[in-house]
Amino acid sequence: MKKDSTKLVITFVVLIFLIIISLCASILYTVNDYLDARRSNVPVFVFFKDNVTKNQALQFTQSLKKQASVKQIKFIDKSAALTDILSKLNLPEQQFSENPLPYSLEIFLKPKFAADVSSISYMEKTLKSNPLVDEVRIPKGLFANISQTYSAFKEFAYILLGIFVLLEIIILSLLLKITYEHKRYTFDKLKLLGIKRARIFFVFLNQNFLSWLLASIFACILGAGGMFLYVNYVNIVPNYQNDIVLSFGISGAANIILSLIIIIILSLFVFFIEDEKI
Repeated sequence: MKKDSTKLVITFVVLIFLIIISLCASILYTVNDYLDARRSNVPVFVFFKDNVTKNQALQFTQSLKKQASVKQIKFIDKSAALTDILSKLNLPEQQFSENPLPYSLEIFLKPKFAADVSSISYMEKTLKSNPLVDEVRIPKGLFANISQTYSAFKEFAYILLGIFVLLEIIILSLLLKITYEHKRYTFDKLKLLGIKRARIFFVFLNQNFLSWLLASIFACILGAGGMFLYVNYVNIVPNYQNDIVLSFGISGAANIILSLIIIIILSLFVFFIEDEKI
């Protein structure tokens, strides 16, 4: 009973850690994507000079789209901008003999550039040096706050996953030590029969490998079932559905491989620490 219960406990522990770590990694990856999207949703405002024609502004916009840092550009026609402002203020458009507004742009940066202060400063300097541009407004404080939040979140994510992996290592080490103690008498008998220690180790490793294999199979079944239920019945954040499913699958596969490596290394460590020559 002790042997069977020990195998069952190892299988259960590996299964729990596979599910928990994969789920946490998936959630953290999705939150990371959300923070990336927030950074990319902060616009850089560019206002053209009053004498710039629409054709000149559009040509400048097309040249900006080729830059590596630019994710998207929204061209704002001055006629549409005036109409929008007047409608919000409930004022008649006829009271203006001419449009006082310039053509303008809203530039959205790619996440990695939006997090880089030097890239933002370089873009600001480049835009201001262009003879067509009258003014550039960049919400640097908002960019900085989002970047700080992103950095703090990354540190938290790494620490959290590191704690889970460390707990897995500690708990599995103790369980493998108990497993070896339960089998010590059998292993000693094999050594008396002339079986080499290396071969006995592979017997020990094989039993631990079976526990890992069972846990991995159950984790795949439970994970697939959980994702099916989430996509079809829960789906709290539909905009990130694909990210959640993909990240859960990738993190699950990576976690299964990591758990196998941990099992092999810990089995080797426990065996050669606990095993004694006869």
